[in-house]
Amino acid sequence: MNKPGTQRIETNRLILRRFRVEDAGDMYSNWASDPEVTRFLTWPAHPSVDVTRGMLTEWVLKYEDGGYFNWVMEYKETGKAIGNISVVKLNENTEAADIGYCMSRAYWGKGLMPEALGAVMDYLFDVVGLNRVAACHDTNNPKSGRVMEKAGMIQEGILRRAGKNNLGICDDVWHSMIREDRNNLAELSIELQDTEWPYEFTDHDRMIARAICFDEKGFFYFVRAERDDDFGHATLIETSGGGVEKGEDLQTAIKRELKEELGAETEVICKIGVVSDHYNLIHRHNINNYFLCRILNFGDKELTKDEIESFHLSTLKMSYDEAVREYELRRETKLGRLIANRELPVLMRAKDILNEDNQAKITKQG
Repeated sequence: MNKPGTQRIETNRLILRRFRVEDAGDMYSNWASDPEVTRFLTWPAHPSVDVTRGMLTEWVLKYEDGGYFNWVMEYKETGKAIGNISVVKLNENTEAADIGYCMSRAYWGKGLMPEALGAVMDYLFDVVGLNRVAACHDTNNPKSGRVMEKAGMIQEGILRRAGKNNLGICDDVWHSMIREDRNNLAELSIELQDTEWPYEFTDHDRMIARAICFDEKGFFYFVRAERDDDFGHATLIETSGGGVEKGEDLQTAIKRELKEELGAETEVICKIGVVSDHYNLIHRHNINNYFLCRILNFGDKELTKDEIESFHLSTLKMSYDEAVREYELRRETKLGRLIANRELPVLMRAKDILNEDNQAKITKQG
């Protein structure tokens, strides 16, 4: 499980982003003060905008926690805040989350809530790496259940007198989606922001080829870097890879990078996907193209002087669980958090692909 916090998500009609205290006016007037909107919620309609502002002040402070997920729904057409969708309960032990949401009555019936819920579920599965996402509604509020079904959730059952909202104790209808309900072999497409350094401007893009490398025994290979530069002093784990050179295609670039950094001859199995992220400190936008590669054999590395003397690159051979723990350990630094946010979703997807491939082989042999 990854803890990237509340990152910006964009859909066809919505921008899902972090709340700002300045959203208090929109939140109060559009939904928080409306007793019809809050009828089935656990908090009452706000009597004044000051109450809304006080709530947002508390919420904004929580964004420092990478395990806090709470989005405001901004309608692109007007730029107004029109609703809220958040993780109301996170169970790290089972890698599961329960979601809650609400939206201005003026925008009901337009399909916006299923659009937001589907995008947030994609984020929780693909970026956070959850195993299960669920939501519930009062039996007297079937419209909320239709939102869940439109977003792809499956109804599980009714827990009698298990919930409580502004109308009192109620029966809860539970819906969920689990990882197995989704197509795990679809390519990832993730956009991440830099939440460690303030944004000023972006002056260049960098096309990068990276790989999750594995061997026939199921071990994964990474590079360890020890650096002390503008990003600070840090020991890091990272996938092998680097910038695509002029005239290179992506597969040529990744094979060259793996030969240079790991000394490995490899077979490209498939493309895992693209993760776009930013390094605000150096004003750079990274376009990371990730591949799944099988190690065929090892030879001599071809490290540059900087890679040897400045970054002290070395090879890490790890099991999947060991690699996840190493990424979590390296979250102690700002750069380590950015790299973990980018690479853990890719590692999780690589594991899914390998599990699917192994299961297909077993089925075929059977």
